[in-house]
Amino acid sequence: YMESSLQEFAGARLKRWLKNSTDSTTKSILTGALATALLQSSSVVTLLTLSFVSVSLISLKSGIGVIFGFNMGTTVTAWLVAMLGFKLQIESFSLPMAGLGGLGIMFLPKQSRYFLFAKFLIGFGLLFLGLDYMKTSIEALGSSFDLQRYSAYPLYYFVLLGTVITAIIQSSSATTALVLSALSVSVLTFEGAAAMVIGANIGTTITALLGS
Repeated sequence: YMESSLQEFAGARLKRWLKNSTDSTTKSILTGALATALLQSSSVVTLLTLSFVSVSLISLKSGIGVIFGFNMGTTVTAWLVAMLGFKLQIESFSLPMAGLGGLGIMFLPKQSRYFLFAKFLIGFGLLFLGLDYMKTSIEALGSSFDLQRYSAYPLYYFVLLGTVITAIIQSSSATTALVLSALSVSVLTFEGAAAMVIGANIGTTITALLGS
C-alpha cells in the first residue's frame, strides 16, 4: 500500500526527475537513493531505470549509478524499524493509523491526494503492526525449540539464507524487518543478522536480473 500510493502520487513527475537528474555519476547515485527512500521500493526504481536505459533516455553508466543509489535508499526502512519499531508501543499508533487510512479510502474521492495519503497511512500502520506480530511470534518460536544451535553455522549460510528469502518475497525491507525482529529477541546473533542483511541486499538484485 505504501509503495502503490507513493507511486501514484509521484507518477509522471518521478519519471521526469529520474530522466533529468542522471547527467553525472554522483547525481545518479543520489537520485537512486532518494527515489527509493521516498518510494520505499527498489523494484519500482530498478524497472523504471531499466526501461529508460533500454530506450536510451539515460546512459548505461547513469543507470548503474541509480542502481548503486537505490541499494542505499532501500535501507531507510531498516533505519525506521531499528529506531522506532522496538522503542515505542507499536500497537498504540499502528492500528489507529491503519484504521484512519481505511476510513479515508472508503469516503475520500478516489485518486485525490488525500485518498493516496490514506493508502499510505494503511501501509505505514500495517508495516509496524506486522513488525510487532513478527517480534512476538519469533520470541515464542525461540522458546519452543532451540534455535541457538543454528548460530554455530558459518556466516555464508546466513548470507545465502538472506539472499534466498529476499529473492522469493521480492523485498529486502521485509527480510531486514524479519532479521531485526529475530535479533531483538536474541534468536539471531549480531553477526548472523548482519550476514542475513548482506544476503538480503544481494537477493534484491533479482528484480534487476529478471527485468533485464
